[in-house]
Amino acid sequence: MTDNQDTAPPLAMLMGFGGLIPFFLCAGAAHSGVAPWPGIALVICGIYGAVILSFIGAVHWGLAMRGDRSQLWFAWSVAPALYAWQPVVFLDTRFALLALVPGFLISWSVDQHATAAGLLPAWYMRLRHMLTLGASLALAAASLAPAPYFHG
Repeated sequence: MTDNQDTAPPLAMLMGFGGLIPFFLCAGAAHSGVAPWPGIALVICGIYGAVILSFIGAVHWGLAMRGDRSQLWFAWSVAPALYAWQPVVFLDTRFALLALVPGFLISWSVDQHATAAGLLPAWYMRLRHMLTLGASLALAAASLAPAPYFHG
């Protein structure tokens, strides 16, 4: 893949950074301390994190369909989704959020290697640096939220 653009398309940047909003809203709600929002926010953050990891992998499915890549990219493209659903289903909510962070970092590393091999444009990787950092920080922050205060 040739890198026709040095900078990310404006809509890609808007959608990418807009995609961080739910992470940070959930992290904020998780720290609000007002029931039922913290518990709900933690669950929503985990589900959203799993969805986004699936999206990150799907990028490679789409590129593998072009036919100029190894067919092994199809296998990698589903790995983030297979990784992400397990903590969301099987772990305590706070642990699930922390368990998603390595999935984001592993996916970032694979994309870093794909970019170095010319399979992804450089602008995509520069955008991924910031988005991966933002998602990982928000997931970690949400996981550290105190237990909700139930009043009534």
